[in-house]
Amino acid sequence: MKTIDETGNRYGRLTVVRRADSTQGGEARWLCHCECGGEKIVRGTKLRRGETRSCGCLEQETRVYNGYRRMRPTHNMSRSRLYGVWTGMKKRCCNPSHPHFKDYGGRGISVCDEWLDDFYAFAAWALSHGYDENAPKGKCTLDRIDSDGDYCPENCRFADMVVQQNNRRDRSNDVQVYLGQDGIYHASHNCGRKVVDA
Repeated sequence: MKTIDETGNRYGRLTVVRRADSTQGGEARWLCHCECGGEKIVRGTKLRRGETRSCGCLEQETRVYNGYRRMRPTHNMSRSRLYGVWTGMKKRCCNPSHPHFKDYGGRGISVCDEWLDDFYAFAAWALSHGYDENAPKGKCTLDRIDSDGDYCPENCRFADMVVQQNNRRDRSNDVQVYLGQDGIYHASHNCGRKVVDA
């Protein structure tokens, strides 16, 4: 039977890069690149049947997601720090009465459909992308990589306040935040030509 050339085909999060060594039984295997940056060698039949859809990251996220869903009846997640991150993100984008709406929803920033109404999907992504519930305040904040982009898995990360504050959109009188040698966060105002310590 002729081998089907899978090069360039996409299956779930995987894109087939090239043919790999065959199995001992002669079945074709393929090197695949995953959306998350990982790689995996997969048998062609498993790709076509939908049995393998990622390098393993999807299964990990699903386990975390299902773990959170199982906790739902017995744990009040609405009191967790991560739940506050999720609701804060939504309020800034969706509630015109929120004091920072003008900088988020008012500028067209939105929350992706995957996260908008599903805390557990957001929590699964967060826990698999470096969120630390026990991090000191200001050390693990939700940051949009492109400050003009939406809240979505492709554009978000967890960073400390220094990274986040220095990743803001270009504005006059912008405030830059840095961690001083004394271990304290300091702010400086960018007034065009020179930086003045605040």
